[in-house]
Amino acid sequence: MKTISAHIASIIILLTLVLSNNVFAQHKHPRLILSNDGVNMIKKEMGNAPLFDQTLQKAKAEIDLALTQPIEVPVPKDAGGGYTHERHKKNYNEMHKAGILYQLYGDEKYASFIKNMLNAYAKMYPTLPLHPVQKSKYRGKLFWQGLNECVWLVHTAQAYDCIYDYLTKAERDNIEKNLFAPMVKFISEDNYETFNKIHNHGTWAVAGVGMIGFVTGNKDWSDKAIYGSEKDGKTGFLKQIDLLFSPDGYFTEGPYYQRYSLQPFIVFAQAIEKNHPELKIFEYRQNILEKAVNTSLQLAYTDGQFFHLNDALDKTWHSIEIVYGVDIIYNITKDPTLLSIAKEQGQVVLGDAGIATAKALVENKAQPFSHKTILIRDGAKGDEGGISILRMGDTSDQTALVFKATAQGMGHGHFDKLSVSYYDNGREILQDYGAARFLNIEQKNGGHYLPENDLWAKQTIAHNTLTVDETSNYKGELKTAEKYSPAITSFFDGKEIKAASAVETNAYPGVTMQRTVAMVQPEGFSKPLVIDVYEAISEAPHQYDLSYYYLGQLISTNLDYNAHTSQRTPLGTKNGYQYLWKEAEATTSSDGNTFITFLNSNRFYTITNVSEKDNKFFLNRIGANDPNFNLRNEPSFLIRKNSNSAVFASIIEPHGEFNPREEYTIQPASNIASASCTKIGENTRQIEIKTKDNKTIKVLLGNNKYSVVVE
Repeated sequence: MKTISAHIASIIILLTLVLSNNVFAQHKHPRLILSNDGVNMIKKEMGNAPLFDQTLQKAKAEIDLALTQPIEVPVPKDAGGGYTHERHKKNYNEMHKAGILYQLYGDEKYASFIKNMLNAYAKMYPTLPLHPVQKSKYRGKLFWQGLNECVWLVHTAQAYDCIYDYLTKAERDNIEKNLFAPMVKFISEDNYETFNKIHNHGTWAVAGVGMIGFVTGNKDWSDKAIYGSEKDGKTGFLKQIDLLFSPDGYFTEGPYYQRYSLQPFIVFAQAIEKNHPELKIFEYRQNILEKAVNTSLQLAYTDGQFFHLNDALDKTWHSIEIVYGVDIIYNITKDPTLLSIAKEQGQVVLGDAGIATAKALVENKAQPFSHKTILIRDGAKGDEGGISILRMGDTSDQTALVFKATAQGMGHGHFDKLSVSYYDNGREILQDYGAARFLNIEQKNGGHYLPENDLWAKQTIAHNTLTVDETSNYKGELKTAEKYSPAITSFFDGKEIKAASAVETNAYPGVTMQRTVAMVQPEGFSKPLVIDVYEAISEAPHQYDLSYYYLGQLISTNLDYNAHTSQRTPLGTKNGYQYLWKEAEATTSSDGNTFITFLNSNRFYTITNVSEKDNKFFLNRIGANDPNFNLRNEPSFLIRKNSNSAVFASIIEPHGEFNPREEYTIQPASNIASASCTKIGENTRQIEIKTKDNKTIKVLLGNNKYSVVVE
């Protein structure tokens, strides 16, 4: 009996393993973003959900045209932006959309298109060496960068999911053996380190492998994607969620890469939800993925433009990554404020979440999304600084100040501790340069980051912050910078004043830097004022340079400057200084206040600085030592102080209007007659502003006590 019982037990264990490894075989296809139930719902609602219908018809027109052209699967040879690179991108996008069209219309021409293209890839892929372009350490085979290989797999897995039942077993075996299995091996084994890396490259890698695992029923692949190569939870998707997001849903690499990474996080999570509902992935870590979507939206100006922090280019919430985030999270939470974003995006996901979003819009469930004053913490535990966003005004003309006091942000982070950027009138006024890059323009370094990204854009002097001794934070050393972060010392969101303060003690040895920013709108001012107090404390003498990179045309200044009109020289020789033309320089004017006024679009802006007589001032312009004309030639205003310690107090004031069409100008001059900054206690300062209409404004800043008094 014992032998028989043991035998039966062995059979049960074996059957359990077999069933476990084929757990997905019980599920119907499609089973990722688009489900079998979703297909039935969409067919039922076609014609009743205009936004979905518009998105679908646009995709159909694109793919119907593609079907009239021969299939092209070229041997890879080009970097980003080159023909073969763009062709393989186009192929995965077309396969993805064609799969959806096959499911919704049942026309086999769409399935046949995907099958033929996958067969072409299955024939070519096993023969491919590493990509011939070697600009990236993480090289792919189809693409110059392995990252793009993973993106290809995320989209193609969805296409394969949609035609899985259309294919014969022999056809599936060929595609899986010669295409997907070698690609999974390349991504997860040949690039083991990246696959298990806590980084956006790792996120795309596990998403691609996990999703094709779900489609093919290969539990080994999907488990490695979720729990890491060793399936011990020390790496993989869940660990990435643990470490890459703060408790507020902030992605450590900044808004641009939060947007980019959101797609694999949300898409793979949706696939996990459908195939492993017991994991309750959207409840994981206190609904962190939901928070990530909402935080992404808060990290944008009211026009949808993401703040240009770290390695950033111009991107908005209209990007497809955010469309996925908004639709999928709406379908889970039914948050009506997300519908207003979806409406503005003008498209929806062609899947279960997209039809739910489109139906809700038809039912007029949308409510306005509120951009608010908010502190967004950084770090997995929320203890590595953060971003303070101060806002006043409505959506049509909001004033926003972004105060960046975050951790480094890994390789895409910049050396810009305690930097600010400023938005008003629907525009960026004080800019963060973002990335020095021409994305997918092959003539410009193959579409990759330019050398100037490291040499200029990441350097401290390229930002609206303090540079000490013409050296970048942490001497520009990434490994050192990753060890430290600023401390948020206060954050205040009042009706009359909004403020934040942070301290950085490690960026420069022996120098403590504290910056306090506030936004107020006292009587007599049509728009909010921004008050900026930056203090550096040291026992040794240093050169302190505070920069403001303003966008616009200089109108006037009280600086008695010497303009270099016939010959210009760079501001310095290294750490980014070599890229700044020194256009003019001056010393402090006798009244103790200096100002510059510039025009941006139809509004004037004045920066009034409380100055000491030994301060120096420079009007600079980006573009020195740039023989390939890679940099934007934009101006900056720099204040320099040589001393042990220094205090820089400035007021940024929007005012007036310039209307060239109607030929009138209103209030082109500042309303500030004078300003002073007085220390009235430890870590507390009072800014006193006297206006030209005889008012006195006293703003108290410090120790979590903020107030505004108008006399």
